[in-house]
Amino acid sequence: MVDSLRRSGGRPTLLGMTMRARCSRPSAVLQLAFSIGLLAVPTCLFGQGFSRVSVPIPVEIDGHPVHCPLYLKFEMKSYNIPFDQFAAGSQDKAQTMFVTAVQAIRKADAAKFASVWTSPSQMKGLGTTIITMVDDSPENWINQARTLLDFDHLKVVAQVQIGSKTMFVWDSMVKDRTVRDAFYVGLDKNDRLRLSMVSSSTPVEVMVLNAFRAAQAEPDVYQPSPNIKPRFEYPIPVDGKAETGAHPVFLEFDGSPMDFPLGDEKVKAPTPLLEFFRNASLAHERGKDEVYASSFTPKSAAKVREWLASMESRNKLTKQPPQISSSLGSVKFLLNADPVFLVFEAPTEGNGWTSENLTYSYVLHERSAYKIGNFAYVTELDDFLQDPKFFDKQFLKAAPTRSRIP
Repeated sequence: MVDSLRRSGGRPTLLGMTMRARCSRPSAVLQLAFSIGLLAVPTCLFGQGFSRVSVPIPVEIDGHPVHCPLYLKFEMKSYNIPFDQFAAGSQDKAQTMFVTAVQAIRKADAAKFASVWTSPSQMKGLGTTIITMVDDSPENWINQARTLLDFDHLKVVAQVQIGSKTMFVWDSMVKDRTVRDAFYVGLDKNDRLRLSMVSSSTPVEVMVLNAFRAAQAEPDVYQPSPNIKPRFEYPIPVDGKAETGAHPVFLEFDGSPMDFPLGDEKVKAPTPLLEFFRNASLAHERGKDEVYASSFTPKSAAKVREWLASMESRNKLTKQPPQISSSLGSVKFLLNADPVFLVFEAPTEGNGWTSENLTYSYVLHERSAYKIGNFAYVTELDDFLQDPKFFDKQFLKAAPTRSRIP
């Protein structure tokens, strides 16, 4: 049920007017860097060095972030210091490139900026959504940065290791708001070590950045922890096929593999959620449109009703009967991040499903009721889950337990 349309209600985008997209979803709206943040990550949680921590990531339902026990585990170091203090310290290669870029932006030194900068579309290891400026020159990037943000009063929040890449999270004030964003250092398409911006082109880095933004808004809720032990831990191949790099990043979650046939009512649903999901699926199959629509969250239900009406009009125009599936699929995995669940299903029973035919739906558990969400929305989590370069759905067949890395 995951629709192929980009959500319409994300965070405001400051550079959106100057961007164009080349991606697999024609109607996608780019979620770029330089967007709005709020508060600050607590400094005392991480000490002075790098620590491997598990951080909850927000999951968007109908454009609204929901806190749930879905985690990314990575190595990070917290700073929360002014940029000038950071720049005065000893620096490795990645840190030097970050400092060079910020100082070049401050001085409007396009040549110095270009010595370390590569635009996001020219970096290695990108996702399916590729972004570029209409004017993609270093001069235009530096002009945009100087126009939109206050780099003279930058605060360095944290440094995160993501495979072979290094990500720098920073805060900048814009009028009465704090903007939180990030640069990262990694290889470009010519295998040069370069600095670029975190954007929709880099789905893993975006999820990490969203975790930091969520910690700004709700620091008590989005607390990182070194001791999270969910049932499953997926090593993300951030450096290419099966390559996790020197500093692995993991998606951590609870859930259950299964083979639950939605259409066979003789098989009892193992959980109330799956009973609800079966009833919604049966309502759709049997043409009970209002029952089906009422199974969704209010925002998604409105979109479902619009879609059903358009399908009915199209069928009348072409004089074709409604196209209703002759059989329902089978649930293969239930990812449990209560209050958010992801129901993965394939067309047939058995273990012969492939990554290509495994789809998933979001279910929200709220006030003792279940509702399907994100109809006609695509979230940044989808950018990750639907990209086989980063998430191999075959992992859910065996779903091995946690790795030995502490």
